[in-house]
Amino acid sequence: MNLQSFRVPEKIYCKKGCLSVALEELKYVYHKQKVLIITSLDLQKQGRLKPIIDKLNELGIAYAIHDVNAGMTNAVKIFEPDCMLAFYEVDCDIILASKILMAMDKKIYFIAVPCWLGTHSQVLPLGYDTNNNFADMVIIDIDLMTTNMDSNRICWSMDSILNIAVCACDSENATDYSDSMAIQAINLIFAYLPKFLENPVDNTALEKLESASTMAGIAFFNANTSPKKSNHIRCAKLLGMDLEILTQKLEAVSKLYLKFN
Repeated sequence: MNLQSFRVPEKIYCKKGCLSVALEELKYVYHKQKVLIITSLDLQKQGRLKPIIDKLNELGIAYAIHDVNAGMTNAVKIFEPDCMLAFYEVDCDIILASKILMAMDKKIYFIAVPCWLGTHSQVLPLGYDTNNNFADMVIIDIDLMTTNMDSNRICWSMDSILNIAVCACDSENATDYSDSMAIQAINLIFAYLPKFLENPVDNTALEKLESASTMAGIAFFNANTSPKKSNHIRCAKLLGMDLEILTQKLEAVSKLYLKFN
């Protein structure tokens, strides 16, 4: 019998302004005392870490900042963190951060905090982990994503996320659970990507697109998506639309991407 399951990180905070509440839980629920922040030098220089650092200082939680590209170092071992927080824009950085996590002598609490619209790796198993372990906590706060909202990059990211959701719908291993996430992700992108491009300061559209990104990632993993090509017939049926209409909608998103290139 082919058993099916539905797996996600233990906690996913997903509301504008949720960073503060999530970090408070880190202290008062999990009693963490030392946080190792893994991030890129670019994000440090841009001052993007300030909301996290300010809150950790307010809570009296010690922290150290470590370059994601530096890998495991003696400085990390000497600091002896009981929590690691990956703050990243690109998916490859959380893979690098997870390699540092797995090089630790003991298991420590891991938090994934994306700061760019369109990444979905926060809800996938950590890179290079054959046991499919997820982040312990995911913090998705659009207040961290309102910088560098370049239309070209947004279109490229959401076109990729849309394809991930469609592939999840078309997967032979899809379940009712993965289907529900994939369908909602697709509908949100169709509805809110044009609105966001018309008005990039529309926080509602931004939050909906980030929800789509997260749900697409969950659906993609849980549908155990294969790389086989598909004609999207199953996806169109799940969405309740003709295949021709779905194809037109997918092409429309691609044209949005081409518009900004």
